[in-house]
Amino acid sequence: MHSVSVLSCLCLSLSLSRANPQLNLPTPQPEVFYNGYTPNVATTPAQLRADRDRDQRYGPPYSDEGRAGNTDDGLDDFRYGQTNDERMRIGYSYPSPRMNFSDSPFSGDGYSNHNYGPISSTTERSYGNDPNLNNRYSDVPFSTQGERNFNTNDQYNYNNNPNVEFVGINNRNRFENPFLPNQDRFNLNQGYQERQRYQQDRRYQQELEKLRILLVESDQKGSLECTANVAAQWNFETNVNDFTQTEALNAQQRYVEFQRITAEQSKRINKDLIFDRRLYRQLMLQSEVGPNALPLDVLDRYNRLLNEMLFLYNSAGICAYQQPFQCDLHYIPQLKDIMAKSRDWDELQHTWVEYHRKAGRGMRDSYEQLIDVMQDVAYVNNVTNGGEYWYLGYESGNFRQDMDIVWEQIRPLYEGLHAYVRRKLRDYYGPDRINRIAPIPSHILGNMYGQSWSNVLDILIPYPGRKLIDVTPRMVEQGYTPQLMFQLAEEFFTSINMSAVGPEFYRNSVFEQPLDRRVLCEPSAWDFCNRHDFRVKICTDINQRSLISVHHEMAHIQYFLQYRHLPKIFRNGANPAFHQAVGDAIGLSVSTPKHLQTLGLLQRSLDESSYDINYLFTMAIDKVAFLPFALSLDNWRYDVFSGNANKRTMNCHYWNLREKYSGIKPPVLRSEKDFDMGAKYHIPANIPYIKYFFSTVLQFQIYRGLCRESGQYIPGDPKKPLHQCDIYRQPAAGNILKTLMSKGASQPWQEVLEETLRDGRLDGSALREYFAPLEEWLRQENLRTNEYVGWNYDGDYCKRSIETAGLQIFGGYYNGGMGLKSSTYLYPLIILISSYLSFQFF
Repeated sequence: MHSVSVLSCLCLSLSLSRANPQLNLPTPQPEVFYNGYTPNVATTPAQLRADRDRDQRYGPPYSDEGRAGNTDDGLDDFRYGQTNDERMRIGYSYPSPRMNFSDSPFSGDGYSNHNYGPISSTTERSYGNDPNLNNRYSDVPFSTQGERNFNTNDQYNYNNNPNVEFVGINNRNRFENPFLPNQDRFNLNQGYQERQRYQQDRRYQQELEKLRILLVESDQKGSLECTANVAAQWNFETNVNDFTQTEALNAQQRYVEFQRITAEQSKRINKDLIFDRRLYRQLMLQSEVGPNALPLDVLDRYNRLLNEMLFLYNSAGICAYQQPFQCDLHYIPQLKDIMAKSRDWDELQHTWVEYHRKAGRGMRDSYEQLIDVMQDVAYVNNVTNGGEYWYLGYESGNFRQDMDIVWEQIRPLYEGLHAYVRRKLRDYYGPDRINRIAPIPSHILGNMYGQSWSNVLDILIPYPGRKLIDVTPRMVEQGYTPQLMFQLAEEFFTSINMSAVGPEFYRNSVFEQPLDRRVLCEPSAWDFCNRHDFRVKICTDINQRSLISVHHEMAHIQYFLQYRHLPKIFRNGANPAFHQAVGDAIGLSVSTPKHLQTLGLLQRSLDESSYDINYLFTMAIDKVAFLPFALSLDNWRYDVFSGNANKRTMNCHYWNLREKYSGIKPPVLRSEKDFDMGAKYHIPANIPYIKYFFSTVLQFQIYRGLCRESGQYIPGDPKKPLHQCDIYRQPAAGNILKTLMSKGASQPWQEVLEETLRDGRLDGSALREYFAPLEEWLRQENLRTNEYVGWNYDGDYCKRSIETAGLQIFGGYYNGGMGLKSSTYLYPLIILISSYLSFQFF
């Protein structure tokens, strides 16, 4: 009873001091301008401060970054194109003369972004000069400040009394899986009697009700701020000019500051006395602000490091192969086009080596400093190290190990694909350049990063005489328009018992490039945070790719519709990969011949196995080939951020991971003078990449669940294989999808999967089932040609010594095609040539 009396006194003092509790937060402006001008806009240094965490910026839009329409066509630096989901959560560096819109950070769910302008450690934040800022939290229920703490002499004080089973917030394992027996992330299974004492106390219930009211008010204000911010970003992206850019900057800064203050307040609430699972989760998510939690001087350093690296990335240009005076080639569009279309080994090697040298090498020192700053980011977010922070959004203490387990499920399929591709490339380029048992050189795979092999399909296709399905001519013939394509996508979802989007969606969305103004055309879906205004922005072409992309974007709109009833903090995917995975799962259904026949775009059935194999192979060299690249990239960052990999050997560590997961090696010997990862946008921008691995696997898991429930896929039945499933007009599939979407982020993703798909983990077996016919074909083909499946390490790919630098620019074989003796004779000649060219051109 002593604890109850102390709690009663505390609650009474709170009640007397504050009869009408509310969050003392900046009051949002009620005016919201859609495609309109706001007068008297001034830009200050504080308003130019960047928001480094996309989740702390303003919700969606989400966009098509999957195979649903941007198949590596000019935007592969962002994995299937830049997703506007990342644009809205990571932020966007509005254009400078060196910035390409087609290669800007408008992409997936990252946690950091470009800086919008100069940052000074002495610059005050908006509201930062408020003398009452530190007093705003004194009346918060369950506050941990001052007199709001429980008396330390209280025998029931949970921090000091060994008889109480509560675990302090600093000791709680935030990564515990709450769905395992006898384990609860929120301590709801601990201290049952003590919990009962609190919950039965009237004063405790009153304070709990106050907290709920505070959260409701915070949610309402946050939604208004979010709406104003998204409107400003929409105005800019649909009418690009200096004025709308300034408005976007101002709105973003205000919203960032609102979220920072809300997070500060949420952190001061004693969450150990909150036994409501949903309430606790809401506070925890509201408290996590990523890099914005850093002290201002450290945040300034963080922003400057990213800006320095992004400047190097965006300005990287090289000289054309054998044309030393044509030195204005940039990744977009020239180098990307060369890597995709050239079949000249030496030109591809020159392009790869020179671009990695120009884009990556100069930023190595800055990235080493960033590694140190990431430890500070982890600390202010109550995480052990930068590696754990990197995977924080996935709520698992063993996330890296979990993803490795998933990869091992998929690896047999990848190894069969790898062996077949290596043979076809060896036949094309010759056995003197490609060893039959070694990793594949990364520069001949049609992509600067070797992440997608679609651009060399002409070399690899299993049945060259069987054309791939393309319904574009039929779409043009039947008079398809952008509006009609969206109406078809809406009808797809209503046919599976999901929601219609309404006339407001069609009035406000942008489906085509306007003639009177500049629009950023990357496909994206937008949630204006007001539960009714949802839009799509896309410059639609009349072709098969856009048809799938339109369905993908409509899937994001459906996600918005299904979770709009939730508090704003929960209006998101269950983890950073869910939105993308759902859109891609819908794309798998829409792209089947069965669905295209239903639409009247395909006249005949394609039952021949050769068409099936070509179709699945085309999918595999994009989706399956991508997986080990994504896993390598973020496992490398996990290692360097957590200290598992030394800064002095981090370039070689990256290539060790690429060889381990992908069976890919660099075209020439690398050293620790290089920083090859810096040539990939997501590294200097500090955007997480593991979501792409997760979403690529998850889309097949969701797709399998929908197909099973609708009876369109029966395991073991050759008449109903998974890759031919179409869920169109299958309400049973739609009901599952609605349940999954409606949960938003209100529950951990493991629980969402368990309740909807009856599988509470990421499972690679669905992907294997989808590609089962192709896997069997690859097995037989590799047996027929006696191909070696797998790869053997065939020599050092990277050395710490700088003495190898001459090999990096001008070549030198080490992959078995040329013997050691030949390489030894070539080396002095290479150094001589290098010295001569340095004198002539540099």
